[in-house]
Parts: sequence; C-alpha cells; structure tokens
Amino acid sequence: MELPEDLHGLTSQMIAIETDNANRHREWAVVLGLKPTLDGDRWCILWGDDLQSGVAGFGTSPIEAMDDFDRAMYQDVRGRG
Repeated sequence: MELPEDLHGLTSQMIAIETDNANRHREWAVVLGLKPTLDGDRWCILWGDDLQSGVAGFGTSPIEAMDDFDRAMYQDVRGRG
C-alpha cells in the first residue's frame, strides 16, 4: 500500500513511539531477543535451558507471557542480589 507523501513522517513517528513503548513495557524479552512459544494451551517465554534452571513467564496470550516473564525476571534479580 502506497502512503501519501505527507504521511511518511507521521508514520515514522508512530513506529518510533510504538517501538519505544514495546521496549519499555517488555524490556527483558526485547533486550534478550526472546519470542513467545506455545506450551500446551498457554504461551511461554523462557530464558535458559529449562524451567528448573531458567526464568519463565506464562500467559493466555503472548503479551501476558511477556508481562509474567518481566515479573519473574525482577523477582529473580532481586532474589540473587
């Protein structure tokens, strides 16, 4: 789809804003390059080799899994500090 010339700048600004929001709201998953995968009927974000030694987040949607993962990462970091 071709955008009118006067919308190009606005579109670039909107993309930058959404990217910034994604980085702020799902910082750990974005920084680590993690992607949600289906695990049964739930979505999972896993950092590490397995659930026992790694950090994981689960949810009914990818966004819920990312939010749960962020909570788990902050708990893990605080628990080790």
